[in-house]
Amino acid sequence: MKLLRQLKLLLVFALAVGGLTLGVTPAAAHQTKKAIVLKTTKVSTKAYHATKGKIYRNTTLTKVAHNAKNYPRTTLYVTKHATIRKANHKRAIYYYIGKGKAKGWIWHGYLKAGKATKKTTTAVTQPTAKTTFDATKMSQNFLAIVNQERTKLGVAPLTMNDKLTNLANQRAKDNADINTLSHVDAQGNAMFEKEADQFGVGSWTTWSECLYMSEGNALSFNFGKDAADGYLYHDADSNWGHRMNLISPETTQIGIGWYVQAQTNAVYNAIDQTN
Repeated sequence: MKLLRQLKLLLVFALAVGGLTLGVTPAAAHQTKKAIVLKTTKVSTKAYHATKGKIYRNTTLTKVAHNAKNYPRTTLYVTKHATIRKANHKRAIYYYIGKGKAKGWIWHGYLKAGKATKKTTTAVTQPTAKTTFDATKMSQNFLAIVNQERTKLGVAPLTMNDKLTNLANQRAKDNADINTLSHVDAQGNAMFEKEADQFGVGSWTTWSECLYMSEGNALSFNFGKDAADGYLYHDADSNWGHRMNLISPETTQIGIGWYVQAQTNAVYNAIDQTN
């Protein structure tokens, strides 16, 4: 990978019938609990930089606007501080980035004072070969990492299900069509429930769905590894909802879907699991 990622988003959704309880991200479509602002303070504009952490659209921490790891060399200008009681009832201090393209709220611990360093670039003398997206390879890379983690935890590996994969491919395309991540349609109905029957997977007692989008990488980038890594190991801001879905012993079947938006090369991923 030689290109800088400009945007990466994750979204998770889980339903249970018969006792399955899974953690869910604040950005999940069915999320009911929101963070509450206890105090907001305007501050003099100050420069910071960050290499990780989600940047939220608002102080309820329900909508992810950006991921700071995609802006490692961007200076973030903070204009407000807020004391927030999160959905898990823990208090945290969030800073508001009020200037630049990565506006939003981020946990203060992810920020470092001072301007970001600029990367020096070298002119490219040879054209790079055009590559195509290898969905099969990406899915294999993804499943290998997830099943390795499940094995470490003493949980049986997930099995690929062709019907679920066909549904997941459609769900990835659904999100590319609306240019964002969402588990529900405009009326608030879960999309997998609307589409599951046509792919022959309408009978289920447990269900979970994870969504991912990455923009700005060459199509040769290892999106499978990147998605699995984000879901499993960088999910603290969403109370580990993606991780809980993927390691749950209640689900045994998985569908891994991909869709590349032709105009932008943005890559969308959908993970659908059932018992």
